[in-house]
Amino acid sequence: MKAILSSLLLFVFFIGLTAQETDSLKNQSLYRQAWDTAMIDGKITDEERALMNILVESLVLAVDSSQVWETQWNYKIPRSLDQSGRWPLVMQNIAIGAGLYGWGIPYVLHADDDRWYVGGVMVSAGGAFYLTYKYTREMDVSHARTQMMRYGELLGLRVGQGINSILKLDSGLDESQEDEEDRDPETLWVWTLMASVPAGHYAGEYLFEKVDPTNGQAWVWSLWTGISGMTARQLYSAIGGRPDEPDELMEPDWDSPSFDMNQYELDLQMFEEEMERHDEEMEKWEKPLAIVELVAYPVGAVIGHSLVKNKQYSFGDAMMLMQGWSFGYMNTMMLQSIFFEDGDPDMFVLMSSLGAIGSTFAYDRWIKNDDFSFGQATLMFLGSTSGTAFGFGTGILLDVRDRESLLTLALAGYGAGTYLTRQILDVKADGSLTHETSNRISLTPTALPVLGSDQRVTLIPGLNLRVSFK
Repeated sequence: MKAILSSLLLFVFFIGLTAQETDSLKNQSLYRQAWDTAMIDGKITDEERALMNILVESLVLAVDSSQVWETQWNYKIPRSLDQSGRWPLVMQNIAIGAGLYGWGIPYVLHADDDRWYVGGVMVSAGGAFYLTYKYTREMDVSHARTQMMRYGELLGLRVGQGINSILKLDSGLDESQEDEEDRDPETLWVWTLMASVPAGHYAGEYLFEKVDPTNGQAWVWSLWTGISGMTARQLYSAIGGRPDEPDELMEPDWDSPSFDMNQYELDLQMFEEEMERHDEEMEKWEKPLAIVELVAYPVGAVIGHSLVKNKQYSFGDAMMLMQGWSFGYMNTMMLQSIFFEDGDPDMFVLMSSLGAIGSTFAYDRWIKNDDFSFGQATLMFLGSTSGTAFGFGTGILLDVRDRESLLTLALAGYGAGTYLTRQILDVKADGSLTHETSNRISLTPTALPVLGSDQRVTLIPGLNLRVSFK
């Protein structure tokens, strides 16, 4: 009897183990399905990770085992590349290839025939397309990555121009040579420009790999970097004592009886000497200007990163901050025109830039709890612009003649248009659009059927452009 009871208990125990093992396998299968679904886009967001952790506890799974499964499944799950930002990178590289390398390469090779320049532009455009296509063929090229690489190229080109200005590499031909045909054209400045573009590209790509910003963060980061360099340049121009332009030589009245040819030649000689002195002073003045600007860009990149790293920006948010800077610059300029009659033009521009920075910070705080979509940010721009135009138009219809009143109406129209447009938009909460894949604009190759004169259908290559204002 005791043996029978022991056998029965052992049987029940094994049945329980089998049932538990069945439930465990079922739970593992459910967890795997959830993991496969979350990994469709190739990554696990913070929200998805929190839900997966809750699922582990709900299904009574071992945490260590789930982590092992996740590591194994991560390599098995096929995913498509995100190449939504590939086409704008290709387009920019085609423009740079044709605009810089197309004439730069024949120039450094001392090509004399114009056909080399014409052909070089065409070949460089095609080569830029092919090289960019091959380079990004098996690469994740999101809009955020594209923005970092694209802005890196443009910034690299600007740095190359600054280096040429500092080292005076673009000062022209060697004037000491008497025979113009024997002069060797200066090519080092072109080499500098052509080398600066890929250097900036890889710098932008390195920063993207290191920081991994969202699309909105990448655009806002680029915005603050550009603002830093521009403001530093304007600050130096305002306080650095730009050399004054010499007075223009008045055209003499050749038919006047009192015209003195000797005096005119003397005035002309003095004017040419003043122009030479002015050019020398400008060269001395522009060198530290270039240094200040080149230092400001990396400083701006550091500051920009500190401003965006802990914030969630959608692409629409980035557009809103760009609007904040643009409208701030314009509105500060109008305010100065209202309150000041005359002033230093460089100081006028500097104050407009400072007002634009303040406006950008104000917009940043204004949208702190919101996530704007591309379409909503576009509507905000149109509303603000339309409000400004409405204010101007009202002044014109009321026959307002004085400048101060007309500009005041424009400023009031901007404020009203911006406020009213914001009131009619249903903007989502902050963070809801930050990690969305940006497919607002796509450009893909396609084939179009065409009915020929022989009544036969043929296919011709084409491009499919899709734009979404959601």
